[in-house]
Amino acid sequence: MDPCNSSVGTIAYMSPERINSDLNQGQYNGYAGDIWSFGVSILEFYLGRFPLAVERPGDWASLMCAICMAQPPEAPPTATPEFRHFISCCLQREAWRRWTAARLLDHPFITGKSRASQYQNQQAHHQNLRQLLPPPPLHPSSLS
Repeated sequence: MDPCNSSVGTIAYMSPERINSDLNQGQYNGYAGDIWSFGVSILEFYLGRFPLAVERPGDWASLMCAICMAQPPEAPPTATPEFRHFISCCLQREAWRRWTAARLLDHPFITGKSRASQYQNQQAHHQNLRQLLPPPPLHPSSLS
């Protein structure tokens, strides 16, 4: 049995399409489901509580409805923009919209580089290259 295609796990961390296979035309991508679970876990660590609100705490049916029908949980506005975006990349309702693990590893939240600093690093790199290169040759018409 392929562990990524099994129904083993805790319902609270299952992706919407794992609970309700109609959401994805019966297709299930276990790797995308794991990204959802990862996002829920990371957000729970940050908040210090389970991130999904349910009408009746402890009621599994309410929890499954919240996972499948409510908006995905978000990081609070007090979190850094990089963290908020990282969580939103994990907790997309549609499995095909979730980032892959490889793509998440390059996310600014993981790399520690904001988009602005990535741009600045690129500009500095280009400046360093210009310093290493010899000056362009003078055009013969500029010598006279």
